[in-house]
Amino acid sequence: MLDNEMHQNADVQLMNKPNSSMLANPFSSDMCSSASLSVPDTPKDGLVVKVGYIGACYSEGQMRRKRIKPRFPGVEIAGTIHDMSNSLSNGNYTFGDKVILVPDEDMADSGYAEYLAVKDTRQVMQIPEEVPLEVAAMLPGGALSAYAAVLAAKPHVEKLQQVKSCVNVLVVGGGGLGLWTIRLAQLLLGNLCNSVRLFVADNSIDKLLTAQDHGCFDIVHWNEEDHEQYIVERTLDSCRGGVDVIIDYVSNHRTMQRSLKVLNREGLILVGGNSMTEVSISLNALAAKQQSIVGIPKGNMNQLRDLVNFVAEGKLTPPCHAVFPIEDVNQVFDDLCECRVTGQAIFKLGNSSTVTDN
Repeated sequence: MLDNEMHQNADVQLMNKPNSSMLANPFSSDMCSSASLSVPDTPKDGLVVKVGYIGACYSEGQMRRKRIKPRFPGVEIAGTIHDMSNSLSNGNYTFGDKVILVPDEDMADSGYAEYLAVKDTRQVMQIPEEVPLEVAAMLPGGALSAYAAVLAAKPHVEKLQQVKSCVNVLVVGGGGLGLWTIRLAQLLLGNLCNSVRLFVADNSIDKLLTAQDHGCFDIVHWNEEDHEQYIVERTLDSCRGGVDVIIDYVSNHRTMQRSLKVLNREGLILVGGNSMTEVSISLNALAAKQQSIVGIPKGNMNQLRDLVNFVAEGKLTPPCHAVFPIEDVNQVFDDLCECRVTGQAIFKLGNSSTVTDN
């Protein structure tokens, strides 16, 4: 799930794809048409997956002020194997296996469906029984992005640990991505309080309090109504000694300029590229301070398998999330846009009348 980090008062931009059944609202009665509920033909050498849970995904790259574009089914999908091709070469699959999907762009934006035909079984990963489907659904999206970010930051953190007693890491964005980053940093970077201090910055007090509950060292309120220099000074006061590594999931003009002002010499900024805005950066200043700006790599299947194993073995505790019936999708996206949701929102497909908080 890509976060609606530091954006408020947003309206949902409706999907407009020829094959999508969402014609008037992200969720409408048309979504439950026979087309979206019918079972597709099983592809040769492929599978049909009955979808159980999907994350509340949207195209951050399409974001404009006051607009987001929901994605159905998105990039966070978990379910069970409904049918298999007789010619399927992999004999390890069985009916009812719990799986997660790693969809391509076409599948991610194909519209609401309770059954998905998968031609390439490399997009399917079996998961152990001990991993709940609602947790598994989060792993290919926000969890994998955060894992790739922490892995990219780890060598630089370890290098600085050789010359510094404590390394300061700042995560910009306190939503689902930020919470996954806290959890994974605790797992991969050791004791955060002793050698690594992880800070979270956001303009939402609720998200910051949630991040604090998840164990970050401290939080920084980036209130966009405050004077820019005051925000910078507040950040430096909290992150005593400056910031060595910044993971910026927002990556717009203001957060990047702010990050450069608090970044130490030889510091590293990892950018998520979730903003469409252009950022002007002085390469001379960057070179003089020996600073680096690197894009967060895209996660891969091996890393996704790592995450599944971490959760199955109890090494990784998922951050807070809430499960909603798919019928509540309009209200949930409205709440996301208004920053009324902390953590991740997961939709349960099929009949459900309850909401589960974790």
